[in-house]
Amino acid sequence: MKHKNHNGVACWLALALSTQTHAQTVDDTAQLTDLVVTAGITPIEQNQFGGSVTLITAADIAATQATYLSDVLRSVPGFAVSQSGGPGTQTQLRIRGSEANHVLVLIDGIRVNDPTANDEFLFNYAMVDNIERIEIVRGPQSAIWGTDAMSAVINIITRSDRSNRWGFDIETGSFNTKGMALDGTVADEGWRLSAGINALDSAGINIARRGDEADGFENLNANFAFDYDFNSAWSLKMSTNHTDALNEFDGTDFVITGLPVDADLWTERTQTNSQIVLKHRPSDKWHNEFSYQFSDVDAENFTFGAGQTSSTAAETAEVKLKSSVSFGTINQHRVSALLDHRMVDFVQRGTASPFGDPNQGQEYSVTGLAAEYHHQLNDQFSWNLSARQDNFNRFDDVSNYRLAASYQIKQDLRLRSSVGTGSKAPSFIERFGFFPANFIGNPNLKPEDSDAFEVAIEKNWANSQLVLVYFKQNLENEINGFVFDAPSGLFTAANQTGESERSGFELNLSSSISTQLDLDFNYTYTDATEENAAGMEVTEVRRPNNMASLSLDYRFADNRAQLYGQLNYQDDQLDVFFDPTSFTSSNVKLGSYTTFDLTFSWQLNQQLQLYAKGQNLFDENYEEVLGYARPGAAFYAGLKGSF
Repeated sequence: MKHKNHNGVACWLALALSTQTHAQTVDDTAQLTDLVVTAGITPIEQNQFGGSVTLITAADIAATQATYLSDVLRSVPGFAVSQSGGPGTQTQLRIRGSEANHVLVLIDGIRVNDPTANDEFLFNYAMVDNIERIEIVRGPQSAIWGTDAMSAVINIITRSDRSNRWGFDIETGSFNTKGMALDGTVADEGWRLSAGINALDSAGINIARRGDEADGFENLNANFAFDYDFNSAWSLKMSTNHTDALNEFDGTDFVITGLPVDADLWTERTQTNSQIVLKHRPSDKWHNEFSYQFSDVDAENFTFGAGQTSSTAAETAEVKLKSSVSFGTINQHRVSALLDHRMVDFVQRGTASPFGDPNQGQEYSVTGLAAEYHHQLNDQFSWNLSARQDNFNRFDDVSNYRLAASYQIKQDLRLRSSVGTGSKAPSFIERFGFFPANFIGNPNLKPEDSDAFEVAIEKNWANSQLVLVYFKQNLENEINGFVFDAPSGLFTAANQTGESERSGFELNLSSSISTQLDLDFNYTYTDATEENAAGMEVTEVRRPNNMASLSLDYRFADNRAQLYGQLNYQDDQLDVFFDPTSFTSSNVKLGSYTTFDLTFSWQLNQQLQLYAKGQNLFDENYEEVLGYARPGAAFYAGLKGSF
């Protein structure tokens, strides 16, 4: 690393002080049920919900020995990942052909999409330590979660132990990468205290087609949680999560090539998310919850020799109150209500120029009211209806709904379907963002809105399951953030006319072939189009038509050894190229690619585990974003302990 190395120092200092962190075990996840907390105002059994849900457990993550959350999500049906280079570089996720900021990401129910980054969640900073499981609900979820939940919600649920434990994880490997994690829990009857820290330092790779400068990455994350049960009816939880990161990046040649070029640029970013949750459960039929959530993001951009050149910051505060009542002879009816109020403040700082002045402060607030009715008609059929009204102080009010149903035709055959709407408010960057000689915002943007439908059939036999899903979504008022504004000579954002249409199908086959071997295969076909200026339908960029993933999990030597392999395929896709010599943009094709990752783990004893992993073992040469090279073959080794 060319610049400060605070995370690397913290990494090895913490290791010297203690050897205790997190090692995921099958026992932790065995206690989990198919209850999904993200699919509604109150939790719902997965087999009673008509939408598409994917659950990723701690054991699933442990099998991959993944470091980054984005690597785990690459195997989820409908997920297309676009990363601009190596470790720590910008990583975008498009689900079923959606935009990257149409995905709402939560950590223990806290919104963590970044207002300073076009309302996207920055996956490049997300590690997988201390995760108990990940719930993914695909399709519009704005009827529950409001804006940003246009195509899916991803809820990262952190580990919550009920007994004393501690452990550690040390890893080293390619690109001079060093990582470690520590965490532990102290618990007694009625209370639990847990804390953890993980750090990673990587020298990175050269992402530009020319030059040899590597772009490094540092990431330090700390988390703390305290739970207290006053009695059987009242409980309190307080938690906080802090990330401090530095990532280097290249500039763009706006004179000749229009492609990335070596440059000594970096961003320092901090984010803190905290919440207090008070739960009241007077009876099994009536549950109440009050929460206060706060998020603070600060990103500063630097150029070597010039110091800080610009910065953005945002604070988000949200208050939530929800209540749920069950009734009927067997509690087959449930009515839930949610009231929330969110305030967001945005600040941008930089150097004024003839192009304009970036220094500004903006804000908006939104009050949402949602209601949901769930009915379990009998053992075979259940359905739920959700609706939400959002009142913005800066935009027109927005209403959304969702209707979902599940029918168990036979014990081994289930039909399910959902229909609903989604919305996305314009981001601060789209409305007010300013980047000298590059981009100027458009304060007159309208919210995006969509309607979607999906239907699925699930077939089970022996130890296998086959799921086939058809989905279709239409998007109106889509915001294009790459529109050339002739008067200013800069790019800007604008609502597009006409509809953007996304449709396709997902196929997923999972099977326990034997007590030692598990297989998971999924394939997604996506057709994502939009209308161009001439009114013609054209394919949207960074949306491959075909994606597939195959994973095999083999356990042997009395389950002391585990071999996990994953094969990912992504089809050709289009990207945008802006020619600085002619001031015109065009679509170019990025070639298809196939990557293969392999992980081997060996349990030395009940407490210690050794592992080794190889990524992109075919040494595939490919780009997911035009001009930004992805890493070649890479190898890592580590040691985990759990006590």
